[in-house]
Amino acid sequence: MDQPKKTLVNPETNAYNLSGKTHPKTSVFVAKIYLKRFDVVEVHALGDTISKAVRMAEQLQRQNYVTIEKINTFTQKFEDNRSKVKIIVTLKVTADGKRRVNEEIKQ
Repeated sequence: MDQPKKTLVNPETNAYNLSGKTHPKTSVFVAKIYLKRFDVVEVHALGDTISKAVRMAEQLQRQNYVTIEKINTFTQKFEDNRSKVKIIVTLKVTADGKRRVNEEIKQ
C-alpha cells in the first residue's frame, strides 16, 4: 500500500487555519512547527472546528508550550449570505516551550 506523500510545512504568516479534517495529534504537531517559527501564533477555526482549536490550545498550555493570550469569537459573513462562527486563539510560546519545540522539530 502506498504511503501518502508528506509535504513540508513552511508557514509564511503566524495564522494557522485549522482544518476539520486534520487529526488532533497532527494539528498539535503542525502548531509546534508554527511555534518554532513565530513567538505568537493565531489559531483560526470556523464552525465545528472550534472545539478542536480550543482542545489543541488547552493541551499545548497544559504541557507548558504556550500561554493562551487572547480568545476572540465573532460571526464571519461570506459573499453568498452564509455566516459561520469563527474563533481566533492567540498563543504565545513560553521560554521552555521554545526550547522543547526546537529539540523536537528538526526542520
